[in-house]
Amino acid sequence: MDGRARSYRLTRLVAAAALVAASLGLLAPPAHAEAGPKVTVMTRNLYLGGDLTPSMTATTLPAFLAANAALLSHVDLVNFPARAKLIADEIRDRKPDLVGLQEVALWRTGPIGDPAPATTVRYDYLALLMSELAVSGHPYDVAVVQNEADLEAPAGAPHDVDARLTMRDVILVRHGGRVEVTDTSSGNFMHNLVTPLPAVGGSATSTRGWTAVDVVQGSRTYRFVNTHLEAFHSGIRVLQAQELLQGPLHVTGRVILVGDLNTGPELPDPNNRLAYFTLVSGGMADSWPILHPGDPGYTSGLGDDLNEPAGDVEHRIDMVMFKGAVVPVSSEVFGNERQTPDGRWASDHLGHAAVLALP
Repeated sequence: MDGRARSYRLTRLVAAAALVAASLGLLAPPAHAEAGPKVTVMTRNLYLGGDLTPSMTATTLPAFLAANAALLSHVDLVNFPARAKLIADEIRDRKPDLVGLQEVALWRTGPIGDPAPATTVRYDYLALLMSELAVSGHPYDVAVVQNEADLEAPAGAPHDVDARLTMRDVILVRHGGRVEVTDTSSGNFMHNLVTPLPAVGGSATSTRGWTAVDVVQGSRTYRFVNTHLEAFHSGIRVLQAQELLQGPLHVTGRVILVGDLNTGPELPDPNNRLAYFTLVSGGMADSWPILHPGDPGYTSGLGDDLNEPAGDVEHRIDMVMFKGAVVPVSSEVFGNERQTPDGRWASDHLGHAAVLALP
């Protein structure tokens, strides 16, 4: 297929998907549909702490060592222990029953050049956040953790260590709350981005995946799914969306999907809209435009240093979607109200919380 044919096919697919989205009824439900118990859900990307791109694109070993050292220094700079306090405050204020977390980084170090995996914990984002939640008097339980990309490389001066990053997706459940988890599941996607590392002649795999809990709430049952789709390749992102539809979302009854989807219906590049329309054409409804018609609801773009102006967000990619007997009641985007003592936001993303009725 030549380039013009591919472009024509892509345009037709986007247009067809948009029509499907419209046909699925992105209109406010009748007020009586809000009857029944309600669940509050939240999605929050914690931000791993820096940009991996300079390391991935370094062409010489000295440049690779310097890029890895700069990344580790930047992780220190943006100070997750301080940011964890802000995120715990957000959770405390909203009291969600279920929380989907992405980029729950585990940073470890070891002797430089040691072939054994690095094991000395530098920052465990999950442990730090759980500690802050416990201190706040609003404890949560870790329902399920899924390890994603596990990357290790030497970092040069001033660190001179092997630095290891393990990415995780996590679901939290409010301790002693109204939600009873009856089962958990998780998995990695079969389709993941593999990036060559020219400096060392190898490659790195951006493994991503999903977590899920099956829930009983009163007499209602549903599945809550949390995911983080590929950020840097639209085709792989579509394949991952299809895996969700064929896997954890392929159930009878109510399903709620949250996450950093890295896709949306209004992103500037039409290719980056395709995974969104894949999910919509697979039966998932998007809660934000139902509740906030005409409001872009931007959630991403506060910069790597986490100190951009509060209004600089420019993409809506952190979403709450659903299918089955679920009715969106209210929702909000938050995360540019509080800063750390040195003036940084909790993440480069904003959080998104929604109240959903289960009629």
